[in-house]
Amino acid sequence: MSVGAFPSRFVRYSLRKPCNICYKPPQTCRRRFGSKFKMAEDQDKKLVHAIETESGPIYFSRATQISQKDAASFSTPKEFPDFAVFYSVSAYRSKNPRVNDIRANSRLLGDIGNNLGPEHALLHGFSFIPEQPDTFRKQFFILSPTVNEPLNRFVREMAVKFGQPEYFEHVLTEGKLLQTRVEVSDGGTRHEEEEMMTVEPPPCHPAFLHPDNNAVFHSYNRAMNILRECPDVEGVSELLSVASALVPGTFNVASLQEKCEHPVIVLEGLDATGKTTLTERLGKMLSAPVLQSPPPPIRHLREVFDSQPELIRRAYYTLGNYILAMQVAAEAQTRPVVIDRFWHSTTAYSIATEVGCGDESQLPPRGHHVYTWPSDLLKPHLAMLLMVNEASRGARLEGRGMGKTKEEIRLEKSVLFRKRLVEAYLRLENPSLQVVNASGSKEEVFASTVQEKAVSKAPATVTANANASIDRFLAPCNSR
Repeated sequence: MSVGAFPSRFVRYSLRKPCNICYKPPQTCRRRFGSKFKMAEDQDKKLVHAIETESGPIYFSRATQISQKDAASFSTPKEFPDFAVFYSVSAYRSKNPRVNDIRANSRLLGDIGNNLGPEHALLHGFSFIPEQPDTFRKQFFILSPTVNEPLNRFVREMAVKFGQPEYFEHVLTEGKLLQTRVEVSDGGTRHEEEEMMTVEPPPCHPAFLHPDNNAVFHSYNRAMNILRECPDVEGVSELLSVASALVPGTFNVASLQEKCEHPVIVLEGLDATGKTTLTERLGKMLSAPVLQSPPPPIRHLREVFDSQPELIRRAYYTLGNYILAMQVAAEAQTRPVVIDRFWHSTTAYSIATEVGCGDESQLPPRGHHVYTWPSDLLKPHLAMLLMVNEASRGARLEGRGMGKTKEEIRLEKSVLFRKRLVEAYLRLENPSLQVVNASGSKEEVFASTVQEKAVSKAPATVTANANASIDRFLAPCNSR
């Protein structure tokens, strides 16, 4: 399907005095698009928009839709005081499958990056209707220091390319943000002005008001269904084929869990926390295989899917967890298993990414369903999170002399993203992660992991056999 099949929404904001141009579209255009405009207008009256700034989202909506006690005049965010105009851009459409919309939005982002010069800036944002949790839509904000015709033409070209019959203009003047609705068809436009005001944020980030709003997966079937919707994406056909071959269609997770007579131990942590060293040493001491996610049958596809939109990317990692779980269940029947990253990592990174801005206060509250282990995925008996202070971790990374991954670059650049990620790890539950201070020497970290965490604090949820096996197999480690 071509990009042009997806509509987008554009909102223009100006910090200068507005120049209103009001005239009606030709009658042919009004007859052709009138019902669509009316439906879109009704929806827009209820929309809440948000601009993602460093400190967190700024929410705003039509003044007529909110009580004055819940609203405040819109003020220019400190992140862009030097810009005179900005547009919001999105490629979502209510009747499109979510995967199609997300892919279209990704293409739109590419168009913006390829066509806008360094004098412009880009912020991310979103919109949603509070009474309809599944209406969450991501969008982009293009910022410009001046109101200029080339940028205006670009906006209109994008509107045509993505099948959008309308966009919005917003003007900030005399302490008020005024929204103007613009219909674009056969050269006709119509402007209707209404004040916008900032509103209080919702109790939970809108990305987590509905399961389909985000890229956190709680079932094997959802990941499979998402990938089936994009068969033209490179690697999808192979991934689905491998998953179908290695994960039985009617697998019983309770039966798999029961077969795990020996402990399954997961180690999580950011890069350079000593995770790989510790997993290898535990594996050697326990005569246990050290497994990684994504597993070997699909690991060669990792780079391909890392370039995809977040929803498709996380679907790949999710299937990797389920494929790995089948191998773990088979291995744990005869010996312990040590895993270097599992579902906790997939989920923590996804939550921190979906929130988009701000610190850990923007995350869903503790106890939210998003933090709960999937009911159809094999659980580890022990799950540990290695943590070191950021200065030590940075020094270790420098000492490696290796190229940094995309995620590591983001962790380095954004302290707030790192805070969201670590806190997301800590809020995951059933099983939750036991924190290990990995700041000491390799010997100290190993002793702490084995003696304090693995033996004395084994979760009560493990099977009796596996729980006894933890003590039996780790006893030799305690004596070394």
